[in-house]
Formats: sequence, structure tokens, C-alpha cells
Amino acid sequence: MKKMGVLLAAILLLAGCSVNMVKLGVYKNKAQLIGTDGAVYTGSIMINDISNDGDIDFDESPYGKLAGKWTATSTVAPVIRTVDAQSASDAVVRRAYSGKSFLIANQKAVLNCDFKINIEGDGLLGSVYVIGDGICVDDQKRSFPIQFFKS
Repeated sequence: MKKMGVLLAAILLLAGCSVNMVKLGVYKNKAQLIGTDGAVYTGSIMINDISNDGDIDFDESPYGKLAGKWTATSTVAPVIRTVDAQSASDAVVRRAYSGKSFLIANQKAVLNCDFKINIEGDGLLGSVYVIGDGICVDDQKRSFPIQFFKS
């Protein structure tokens, strides 16, 4: 029983080392939205690693401040990324999903977003990242690329 307690403490300590953990099971990484004029708007995406959903936020955009929930709508084949040998051994693709979000500004849904993402872990440190991209469309059918990345 004592060994089980030590093991549990070690697991919790390693999980506490996660560089992007907001609270237990919730992680945050970067997002960017590209405007029709090429302007880049930086934001964040949070993932609840248990329910596979979360929040997307942009402090600035063509519509002002944007915020919305996102959900994983279905499982898909992992998105293949070309990386060097060291990075490939560090990143572990845990799950791959199609995702959906409605981004809201001034209490109005202004962007309807569809994307494909990998949920990746980085091994012993316990960090979890949403990596992928997609397209957001406004009510005038204008497209805005959206990306989620680690750094």
C-alpha cells in the first residue's frame, strides 16, 4: 500500500511539471487566425483532456474579441506532419479528431469553424497539445484559416 502511495505521488509530481497545464486535465496552447487581409491574430485554445473539448479565445480579430467553445465531433486518421527525427520521437499522437467551434463576438456567432486536430502529448512532462488547422467562415462566406500549435 505504501508503494502505491509513492507511485501516485510520483505521477502527480510529474503531471505538475507540465508546461501548459492550467489545472488538472486542462491544457492551453497557441492559436492563430488569419484575416482576409493577411493579418495574423494570436489567441489560445484550451483542451479538457478528459472530455476532449475546450475554449478558443482571440483578444483581437476583424470582429473584435472572439471567444467560443469547441468540441471534437469525430475521430479521424492522424494528421501527418513532417518533422525531424528528434521531434518525432518526443511527440506522441494520442488521438486525432475533427472539431467544430462557433466563435462569438458581442454575443453574436460570427465565425463557424471546422478543423482537424491531433491531440499530442510530449512524454514524461505530461503536457498535452492541440495541433492542427482548419477554416472559419463568416456570414458573408469569407474564409479565415485557423491554426493550433505548440509554440
